Amino acid sequence: MDLGTLEMTLDEETVRGRIELVQWQAKGLAEKGFAPPGLTISQHARMKFAALPEMKASIWAKSEQEFLKPMKLSSKVFIRGTVVDKYVKRGRNYMVTDLETVDEAGEVLLRSRETAVYVE
Repeated sequence: MDLGTLEMTLDEETVRGRIELVQWQAKGLAEKGFAPPGLTISQHARMKFAALPEMKASIWAKSEQEFLKPMKLSSKVFIRGTVVDKYVKRGRNYMVTDLETVDEAGEVLLRSRETAVYVE
C-alpha cells in the first residue's frame, strides 16, 4: 500500500526547531547549510495516519535508518513511503513500512524501515 509522497521545505525555522528539539550537538553544521540528519523522520507517523484513517494508535517496535547524504538548508525534499507487510504476533497487529527521503534531483538522502504495533 502506498503512503503517498509528502513535500517538505527545509527552511530555517523548521531546521532551527528540530535542532532545539533533538539538542543536536553539531549546530555548526547548520551554519554551513546542513540540516540534522533525521529531520524528516518525525513526518513518517503523520504519513501513516493520513493514509490509514482506520489506524487509531501506533507505537514503534523497531526502526532502522540509513543516512546516505546530508540534507541541505533551504532545499525541498520529498518523503515517500509504502506499507510492505502486516502481520499478527502474540495477538498484536504489526505493520512494516519502508520510507525514503529524496531531494529535488531524486537523490536518496535517507532510507527508513519501521515496524510498528498498531490499533485499528
